[in-house]
Amino acid sequence: MNEKYMRMAIALAKKGKGKVYTNPLVGCVIVKDNKVVGKGWHKYFGGNHAEINALRDVGKNAKGADLYVTLEPCNSYGKRPPCTLAIIKAGIKRVFFSLPDKNVSGGKELLEKNGIEVYAGLLKKEAKALVKDYLEFLRAKPKVTVKAAITLDGKIATCDYDSKWITSAKSRNLAYKIRSCYDAVLVGSNTALRDNPFLTSRSKNLKNPVRVVIDLKLRTPKRYNLFDGSVPTIVIYDSKIDDIPRYLSDRDGIILAPVDMKAAKEDFGVIIKKLNSLSIKRILIEGGGEIIASALFSNAVDYICLFVAPKIIGGRNAVPVVGGAGVKKISEALSVREMKIKKIGSDFLITGRIRKG
Repeated sequence: MNEKYMRMAIALAKKGKGKVYTNPLVGCVIVKDNKVVGKGWHKYFGGNHAEINALRDVGKNAKGADLYVTLEPCNSYGKRPPCTLAIIKAGIKRVFFSLPDKNVSGGKELLEKNGIEVYAGLLKKEAKALVKDYLEFLRAKPKVTVKAAITLDGKIATCDYDSKWITSAKSRNLAYKIRSCYDAVLVGSNTALRDNPFLTSRSKNLKNPVRVVIDLKLRTPKRYNLFDGSVPTIVIYDSKIDDIPRYLSDRDGIILAPVDMKAAKEDFGVIIKKLNSLSIKRILIEGGGEIIASALFSNAVDYICLFVAPKIIGGRNAVPVVGGAGVKKISEALSVREMKIKKIGSDFLITGRIRKG
């Protein structure tokens, strides 16, 4: 009988295929008096976990029930609060899960500490097939690429921040395809405020990456495209900020990610580590110049992808692709290895690997 309910949970988990991005597929069934009283699954990246959706489905009738879930309930604050706390509060009597989740360990122990019977390993082989991609992501290290459209003199915008369009439509279409190969595309708040980008792949046939904006003081307005709900958006902000706007804290599809911003300014790796904790493994940085400089000179970047247009902007106040203070000696300059150049219409695409250390 127990296997019957876990098979139902596995079937529910599959409904999230293609929508949860780098998160695992998870399904949950709640049973009371041998009847299914609640169902739920993880529906999209950044959304409620399967357990929460199932608990909401059953409501107050959860007390004394059994909960079947394909992955160990989380016990940490990530994109959402711990599911363990919700399970305890609901009065669940027994929990059955198939696989332990090494990324958010401690769920089983906390549940047992609170008097809940926990059984692990039910239909483990079938459930493992659900999370194959997720397990691979956990083992992998984040890959970070800087992508930008620049002029021959290395500018990404004029002194008045005009940047549309530096490159050709052909280059832009390829850039959208490149986005679809990454888990997340990242910009700073200045880029978000000036360009109001969508940061999508602009195609129904291509996967949209999660959007990430580094917004120290939470300045990006509610009406901006990053918050249109079409794609989940991670907002990285200073952990010292306590007054969070309601349109950010009470809205589905927005994941708040506080960091020690003083440490992040000194080492961009703090940002990468935060995204890694959210299962973001392939990161595309699209600007602006200060963000790119911070990432490059923190040794956080693995690859570059530069679309170069046959244009010259000029002007000492025009915006360079790499801002910041720069290096003082040529010997301190970053080296690009394995460089390749490809003609894209009237533009050139330059790719390469950043030599670290």
